Amino acid sequence: MLRILFFIIIIFFSYPSLAEIVTVESTYEHTEELSPKDGCKMAKQRAELKAREKVGGKTISLEELEMCSEIDGQSNCERNRIFFSQFNAEITNLDVLETKKSIDGNIYICNVKIKANVTPLYQITDPKFNFNVNFNNYTFKSGEEIKIEILLSKPMYLNIFQVLPYRDPKNYQAIKLFPNEIEKNSYIKASTINLPRNGKYEIYFPEKVNKQSVDEYLVFVASKEKLNFLDKYTTKEDLKNAYIKSLNKMKVKSKPYRIIK
Repeated sequence: MLRILFFIIIIFFSYPSLAEIVTVESTYEHTEELSPKDGCKMAKQRAELKAREKVGGKTISLEELEMCSEIDGQSNCERNRIFFSQFNAEITNLDVLETKKSIDGNIYICNVKIKANVTPLYQITDPKFNFNVNFNNYTFKSGEEIKIEILLSKPMYLNIFQVLPYRDPKNYQAIKLFPNEIEKNSYIKASTINLPRNGKYEIYFPEKVNKQSVDEYLVFVASKEKLNFLDKYTTKEDLKNAYIKSLNKMKVKSKPYRIIK
């Protein structure tokens, strides 16, 4: 979790075109630490990821690739790919065609085959409307500071969200960081912004998580006109659905950062 005094940032996103029907399957193997039901849930999520990447393509950033080799890297990387794929393509209809379960020694195996209606999502096409975001680091220990540098090609409206995948949805998994009660103006004219302007942003490991490391995200929404979002969304999917309504008016980027114990 990121504890913040006040905040600012940006991101890229898209707008749908013609949908495509695809059939894909995926397998998930696990031990008794995970239930067969949860194993099949992971297999289904992997199949959905394949469907989105097949239609919408995929983009893995340099910092994400570097993070893959660290503690719990493969698990976190898979979560990242599933999260980022939702910004490239939307599944509007899905049928589970087949689910196969088997056991090989102490390894449980689940294979799920799905048929999905997938729509690619496209960002604003103006090449002069752009921005970039850099962190002072991409791996943090609990209590360390994160500093953000934002480079803008031109003035724009900004909305920034923090996504907390490990948080109980009852406490909201997506929280708007900017604009906020202190900095209410979302229109940014400066070509470079360093955040926080005052105070500091501190990173904290989420509670009740039995892992050595976790990934969280900052999501940046840039638009040419002022857009209204809620201050909180129950899940990251709810936040994404809020984007889809105005995709042709914005660009969205998400950046992960890792917290280690």
